[in-house]
Amino acid sequence: MPPVLATHELRKRYRGRTVVDGVSLTVERGDVYGFLGPNGAGKSTTLRMVLDLVRPTSGTVELFGRPPSDRRVLARVGAIVESPALYTYLSGRDNLRMLADLSGGASAARIDEVLDRVDLRERAGDLVRVYSHGMKQRLAIAAALLPRPELIILDEPTNGLDPMGIRDMRELVRSLAADDGLTVVLSSHLLVEVEQVCNRAAIIARGRKRWEGEVAALLAGRERVRLRARPLDRALAIVGDLGGSGREVEPGLAHVTGVVAAALVPALVAAGVEVDEVAPESPTLEDVFVSMVDAAEAA
Repeated sequence: MPPVLATHELRKRYRGRTVVDGVSLTVERGDVYGFLGPNGAGKSTTLRMVLDLVRPTSGTVELFGRPPSDRRVLARVGAIVESPALYTYLSGRDNLRMLADLSGGASAARIDEVLDRVDLRERAGDLVRVYSHGMKQRLAIAAALLPRPELIILDEPTNGLDPMGIRDMRELVRSLAADDGLTVVLSSHLLVEVEQVCNRAAIIARGRKRWEGEVAALLAGRERVRLRARPLDRALAIVGDLGGSGREVEPGLAHVTGVVAAALVPALVAAGVEVDEVAPESPTLEDVFVSMVDAAEAA
């Protein structure tokens, strides 16, 4: 079977400026796929091209093996890109009725079903203008679920949410994949969101894809050692002699890679370095992300 979503060398230029530069992505059925990058990296523009809302300058998009210009294919996709468009003077239920009418209709039972799915059934009769930001986001997801999609695309769904709202949204995204069997593409600049929710991801910076693959594989093999020693410059020189590398992250503290703590400690002591702390650490997605973005900015 073809991938649920594939882009091939996707590019978009606006007035001579390239905002998406040769991005190729592959999303397989069942993925919770994180599309990760800083604000302005080109995430929303890429997703708008995927949904045929913006025409690419070059490159192609395939949804279920077909171009998004095939409206039968787009009917299998639910999406929220940028701020959801809701009618604040209508109730949540009436919003869903109107949006359903624009896309082929939905039964009252189906509207109740999606309201239950996002935990808004009890507030469905309230005007949207009194909804919290988190409730509006959940209502937008309910609208995206109305046509029973196989793929759902969520662009920065936790933007502007408080910590409780972020937790609730994270749990909802997990359950859409685990309980509803949906393939999910989650665009975000929040690293912890992708690390905790997604099995696969791509990192984009300055319009270019920097990495794509399993989140676990990205973090594997990147263990580091937290080193606090005096004098630190002498300690880092010894790290280099052992074939590793390190950098000072704050006065007296360095992050070291390429050596194991068991080999480092005796070498430091033998050289007369005072060792205050040597502790193995697992990297976070934030560490990897920052290093990739820094490299992109320096290029």
